[in-house]
Amino acid sequence: MIHAMLLLLGLLSPFAGGTPAVAELPDQNSVRLALWQNPFPADAAEKKGEMARSVESFESFESMGSITLYDDFKSVLAKKGEPDSVEKDPYTGYTECHYGNLTVGLYEDLVYYVHTGPYPKKVSLNGISIPLQKVWLRHFFGEPDFVAEDGDVYVRGHAALKIYKDPSSGKITGVDLFDDAAS
Repeated sequence: MIHAMLLLLGLLSPFAGGTPAVAELPDQNSVRLALWQNPFPADAAEKKGEMARSVESFESFESMGSITLYDDFKSVLAKKGEPDSVEKDPYTGYTECHYGNLTVGLYEDLVYYVHTGPYPKKVSLNGISIPLQKVWLRHFFGEPDFVAEDGDVYVRGHAALKIYKDPSSGKITGVDLFDDAAS
């Protein structure tokens, strides 16, 4: 009985000299190519230098839409010009300057957060344009530091980037850059 089991085990072993049935599938080479294909081909990296940068490119979050978290109101005006609209909350003291789909939130004349939305397709972070798709987010930022019901958070030093997602569809609804120490 034990000899029959050893013989059967030997015949089924990948080292028995035969080729596995999977290797004979006609589509195996195309499947293997699809699995091993680099999602960031070299020619694309040459054409789009900013896309070729890796996760190490974001050891810190310095700016979004050219606005930094250490800008003041005068710096925002110098960089962006007059806003489309300005809203000041008399109770909290927060001021929001709206520039198209970019909102700059200020508190006591300093930038508190920068927001883009609704439903942005890309974001300019540290001067690099990043498509807001899962593969690119993982490429540039790695895994999120925190996952919340309404989005993913990436923390670099004292700055954080939150990518808001619609809980039912998963679509990105907005992106915030803010001072993590102030949250």
